[in-house]
Amino acid sequence: MKNAFARAAAVSIVALVAVGLTGCATGSGSEAGGDAGSGDTVYFGVSSATTGQYAQYGDQFKKAFDLAVKEVNADGGIDGKKVALKYEDSQSDPKQSVTVAQKFVADKDVVLAFGDYASSASIPASPIYTAGKLVQYGYNNSNPDFTAKGTEYQWSTAITTTASYTWTADYIKKQGVKSVGVTYLNTADWGIPAYKAFEAEAKKIGLKITDSEGVLDSSDDYRPSLSKIVATKPDAIVHVGYGPDAAKIVNQLRSTGYDGTFYGGQDEESFDATPEAEGSVIGTEFVETNPDAAVQKFVKAFKKAYPSEEHVTLFEAGAYDALHVAVAAAKAGGTTREGILAGFKKLEGVPSVVYGAITFDQKTRRVADPKLTPVELKDGSWSAIEK
Repeated sequence: MKNAFARAAAVSIVALVAVGLTGCATGSGSEAGGDAGSGDTVYFGVSSATTGQYAQYGDQFKKAFDLAVKEVNADGGIDGKKVALKYEDSQSDPKQSVTVAQKFVADKDVVLAFGDYASSASIPASPIYTAGKLVQYGYNNSNPDFTAKGTEYQWSTAITTTASYTWTADYIKKQGVKSVGVTYLNTADWGIPAYKAFEAEAKKIGLKITDSEGVLDSSDDYRPSLSKIVATKPDAIVHVGYGPDAAKIVNQLRSTGYDGTFYGGQDEESFDATPEAEGSVIGTEFVETNPDAAVQKFVKAFKKAYPSEEHVTLFEAGAYDALHVAVAAAKAGGTTREGILAGFKKLEGVPSVVYGAITFDQKTRRVADPKLTPVELKDGSWSAIEK
């Protein structure tokens, strides 16, 4: 899950995907579908990591995008026009994302661009998209600055770190926890502002932070920082970061003998498969066990399309929603770049497997009044906690 606690290219690989036209995605190269510029196909660009340290997320996004495209095309597309995706590998690297943005802006067939995975890669590319009058849909970007310092061309359906970490502190306090130790990613674009949001709310509500330690996701040894935190005897420990680093941290934390609740992690393979992560708690917008009919229809369709996938996470759900939101914008405003922008400004109540329905706050260009659900990791799966 792109959880409430963590929201985070040397080679450019183009994969032109027209799922539902003829055949399935192969991951690279071109696929059959309408020719560029033919007028019978609407093209969206996807800036994402297909190689590098974030490739697992790129794969999750791609599977969800492809499924959504197949469904849209089977249902008549956009006013009879097929939808296709042009994939570019950014490795979710700031420099590469700028190069990808330049390529999409120069390609007049691309009427909207999704991405990137990380806010740190999306934000540097924003001026390029704005100059090209191409909507940049940062569906996974939780850094408030993506939209707050962006223009009318930046939109996101991700809950901001400010909102999520305010919720996090409040939730922990309500559980009767009086003190916490915190590790956070020591990155200016995401980790530090996320921690600052948590810190501010904790101070406001009287949740004591016994110690806080900035760390890097590339590190393999967090024991010095964890030893300092454990020595302060907090009731619980919070990690502000991503799944892979959280997996390493919780593993090393338990080796110290600390058995308090760990608030952090993500619903992704490396964390879910870590035995020491059992009992971890996060907040999320999406739970695959949600009995809602639309959610279960999506989960069933995803697992049917990808039988090897045991779980469906917020990463897939967020990308799936994003494709449908983009299609709704095109239907509302038109299939040109100008039309897509106009469409986003009109959207209200778009069906969503993440939020139920999506209506944008036109001032923030984010989802109005998003909700979070606390979940606990049990036997490798996340389950909603009774509030």
